Amino acid sequence: MNFLSINACGIGGAGKAGWIKGLKQEHDIDFLMIQETKKEDISRVGISNFWGNKDFDMEFVSSIGMSGGLLCIWDPVLFEASSFVKKTNFLIVSGKIKGSELILNVVNVDAPQSVAAKKDVWFELSNCLEDLPGMWVVGGDFNAVRDPNERKNSKFNNSCAANFNSFIFNSRLREYDLKGCRFTCVRGNGRKLRKIDRFLVCSDFFNRWPDATFRALPVSFSDHGPILLISQMKNFGAKPFRVFNSWLEKEGFKELVEKSLDCFNISGPPDFVLIQKFAAIRKGIKEWRDEVKKKEGEISSRALEELEDLEKCMEFRSLSEEEEWAFLENKKVLFEFERNKASDLKQRARLKWALDGDENSKFFHALVNVRKVVNGIAGLILESGWVNKPSLIKFEVMKFFRSRFTEEVSNTPVWIVKVLSNYPIWINLVLSGRLP
Repeated sequence: MNFLSINACGIGGAGKAGWIKGLKQEHDIDFLMIQETKKEDISRVGISNFWGNKDFDMEFVSSIGMSGGLLCIWDPVLFEASSFVKKTNFLIVSGKIKGSELILNVVNVDAPQSVAAKKDVWFELSNCLEDLPGMWVVGGDFNAVRDPNERKNSKFNNSCAANFNSFIFNSRLREYDLKGCRFTCVRGNGRKLRKIDRFLVCSDFFNRWPDATFRALPVSFSDHGPILLISQMKNFGAKPFRVFNSWLEKEGFKELVEKSLDCFNISGPPDFVLIQKFAAIRKGIKEWRDEVKKKEGEISSRALEELEDLEKCMEFRSLSEEEEWAFLENKKVLFEFERNKASDLKQRARLKWALDGDENSKFFHALVNVRKVVNGIAGLILESGWVNKPSLIKFEVMKFFRSRFTEEVSNTPVWIVKVLSNYPIWINLVLSGRLP
């Protein structure tokens, strides 16, 4: 699902409906969250102007006079809402993602100004996070920053930031790296900048969609820029091939690499030959890896079944000497299988763990996803604007590195000029790249 959050500073202004509808259609939004509606009552007919059609579900929290007001609109084809929690400063929409039966709670937040009032909201919201099952996406205007770097030309309130960070930590929420703009709120004629609009997600959501993009759009009809959380994955083609250290200990790996090059017979430039050698080795290792995974899966399943059978026997009688040996051997097989899996995760996380044999796979898996988020390129800001099409991103990256590895020769030696002037055919060879 794709999420869009906007502090609209009132939805009755001229042009705002068209602006929000344009953002929704451009970014293929499935769930829209609006803060500061400044409306005590909202009609379904009027909201269709923001969504673009009449195929939507909605829920809202009324404003108090001309202050506050929350609105959530979503696509009922993708999300089926089942319950709501409506408070002055937040609106929780709970339901299921259709087609997957995953439970998702979406929170639209519009935090108050005072530090004490915000602390009360964090406490109340934390209780809701503990009580409701499923994944969480918490977004909106939090009116708080996490560190001094998220403000410019305004005073940093340490106690407010400490309360906000404690809420995030205690609720086990995570945040994707912000792309696009550095700040989300612009005030004082552009002098005061703050990052107070954001999306926070639970660990389950983060691990399920580690390639999601959190992006801030420029400020337009409000002093808050819209923020996007795009969970749809982009296909960048084949991923880099990785060799794990645990493979080196497995029987037949060395022989497999040597065998992959037995029939190798390709000539050409050295760099081309090297690439083809790597391709041949990679192909052989992939076939060997798939075969080993299948065999290990069958062995571990068989060992687990035998262990369960022996544990049932333990409840009624003592095991024989042969059964005790089988029990220990099967436990050894499962331990070795999990040890290799944890070792591969540690290598992918690129973390040197202090204790040998630590098998906290969930911890290392989370670190791998964090690396994906930090190192991933969701899009690039070019002269034409934001680009997130994989083919264009790869082209721009290639162009960047090509410029770094290109050397400009300012002064060509005189003797080369004389030689080339006497042999025009050499010039053609040079220009075509065929000169040996």
